Amino acid sequence: MFSRATALGRAQRAAVRGFNTSSVVYQTSVRAGVLLQRDPIVTQPAGKFEEATDRYFDWLHFISADRFPRDFFFKKGSTAESKWMDQEDIRAGEWFFDAASKPVVKSVKRVVHEDDMIEKSEVSKPIVINSRETEADATGDQRSLERRLDRTLYLVVKDAKGEWVLPQGGVNDEELLHQAARRNLKEMCGGGMSVWMVGNGPVGHSKSGEASTFYIKGHILAGQANANEKLASEFKWITREEIEKTVSAEYWLAVKDMLSTI
Repeated sequence: MFSRATALGRAQRAAVRGFNTSSVVYQTSVRAGVLLQRDPIVTQPAGKFEEATDRYFDWLHFISADRFPRDFFFKKGSTAESKWMDQEDIRAGEWFFDAASKPVVKSVKRVVHEDDMIEKSEVSKPIVINSRETEADATGDQRSLERRLDRTLYLVVKDAKGEWVLPQGGVNDEELLHQAARRNLKEMCGGGMSVWMVGNGPVGHSKSGEASTFYIKGHILAGQANANEKLASEFKWITREEIEKTVSAEYWLAVKDMLSTI
């Protein structure tokens, strides 16, 4: 009686584990992959509408604000005061309503006497804004993580069949799905990456013949991929649009909903 109840309990637990992503997967047709991404590093450039909106609200804030106590916050004749006066004149010269109703604005700049002049050594260096386009963008290096800084990049590899796919592989007996995904990523792309997995559950799956591949989402924090030539001859870090042009049409339909549009 005890052995029968034990067998029944095991069967019930096995049925429940079939819906649990942390269960042991025995089917050889089940595979585990990783949706590994590099998040955007800089914000996307603002469009014309966003720029106009930002300027308008900044101007509304400017004309409705109380008079700024310049002498309290800035040293007379300092570089900070000079920069503030330049910016103040620019904002005061803007007018978003009927041009005929624009009031006459007097410049806030004042004559600086020689006694108030600061030493040249105190003048701050001009701020140089780096270009959004990196060397990798200019050379078209899709293996570099220093490209398309305003977009999400995903790691894809060319497998032994010569097909571009997300990193993936089989699941061993007594191995959990997320454990198999980590192992496959390390075997395929080396151990030189510091990766944070979002969770143990898959974010999507693809099907090829009788095999189903379940993908665990991860973020690369540091390092770089190093493809194992036996399993993956090449790798790329590419955007959603570039993935569509790289992978097969069937594979794209399976993975596109997992990819960010940013």
